[in-house]
Amino acid sequence: MQIGLLVTNFRELEESADWDFDYLEGFPGMLGADSDDPQAERECLALLEKHPLQMKTMCGFIPDPQGRGLMVVGPDVSLERLRIFVTRVFDLMQRAGVEVIGYGSGGSRWVPDGFDRNRAIQQVADFLHLCADLGEPRGVKVALEPYNRDDANLLNTVSEATEFIEEVDRSHAKLMADFFHIKLNGESFDALKEAGPHLIHAHIAEPGRGRPQTTPADHALFLRALRASGYDGRVTLSGALPAYPDDGATAIALKKAIA
Repeated sequence: MQIGLLVTNFRELEESADWDFDYLEGFPGMLGADSDDPQAERECLALLEKHPLQMKTMCGFIPDPQGRGLMVVGPDVSLERLRIFVTRVFDLMQRAGVEVIGYGSGGSRWVPDGFDRNRAIQQVADFLHLCADLGEPRGVKVALEPYNRDDANLLNTVSEATEFIEEVDRSHAKLMADFFHIKLNGESFDALKEAGPHLIHAHIAEPGRGRPQTTPADHALFLRALRASGYDGRVTLSGALPAYPDDGATAIALKKAIA
C-alpha cells in the first residue's frame, strides 16, 4: 500500500519534496485545465516533471458545477458539455501520467427537491459511462467517492456506492473509500469487505465538524480494513490528521500502520 499527499497549489508541491510520501495527488487546475493557454499547460507539466514524486491521482473533478453548467444530476444536465470538459481533463491527465481521478463533487450530483431519484441515479451512471468511454483509450480511470450526507444527497454510503458500481460494471469506472466521509456518516469499516474488489483509490483526513478527534488506532483500523478487503493500492492524505505534528510525521505513522 502506498501513502500519498494531496497538494492544492505549487507552493505545497515544492514543500512536499522533503516528506516521505510515495506519490502526490492534485487538482485538474494544476495541469492547466482552467487555462486555454498552451504555454500555461506546458509550464504546469514542467513543474510536475521536476518533482521527485509523481502525481498519480487527482480529486476536485468538477469545481462549481452549477456555475459552469456541468451538473451531473437534475433537469439541466448537458452530456455534451460534460464530454468536452472530461475530454480536456483526461487529455491533460494522460500527458502528465495521472492515472486516477476521484469523482466526489457532491454538488454536481445533488438531487433537487421533487426530482426523480431513479432518474438521478441513471444520470450518474450515464456520466460514469461517459468517463469510462473517454478514459479507457487514455489510460485514465474515475473512482466514485461516496459522500457524507451533509455534502451530497445521493450515493452517500460505501454500501450504496458499491452496489451502484457493480451495476455500472466498467473497468475504468470504479470506487474509492474515504475515511473522512465514512466517519461523518457513522459507517462501519466492515462495509469495505464488499467494496474491496471495486476499490481503486482511498483518502484519509480528519472528519472534524465537532466530532471527537480520531486517533492513530482509528487510522490503523481503516488501513487494515482496506488491506483485509484485498485493496493494496494508494491512500492519499487529503487533509490534516491532528493526531500527528505535521504531514511528514503523518506519512511515517501511516506507513508504520500498514507495515
